[in-house]
Amino acid sequence: KRKSARSRCFLTEDTLIEEMGMSTWELCLARNEIYARHGRKFKNEKIQEYFDNKDWYEGIYSPEEFDAMTSPLNDIERANAETIQSYERAIGSEFLNP
Repeated sequence: KRKSARSRCFLTEDTLIEEMGMSTWELCLARNEIYARHGRKFKNEKIQEYFDNKDWYEGIYSPEEFDAMTSPLNDIERANAETIQSYERAIGSEFLNP
């Protein structure tokens, strides 16, 4: 499996804004890739279809199963998911769950 940069280094909101220039859709995918790399499936059909088309993806856990288990995320992944989600909230991303 190819490891994502999101699992090896801490992201900051400045990185997301200035260096990556990510759209709200790309931010959504970046955040969810962190979970997808640990086998999480998705209720949102577009997100699930996106990851189903990745050769590295193996959906194992329903969202409910994944959320109920002890988090498989390392400290960097957890921090990066939180940073991305915080930035998504700040810009009013339409891809955040209410």
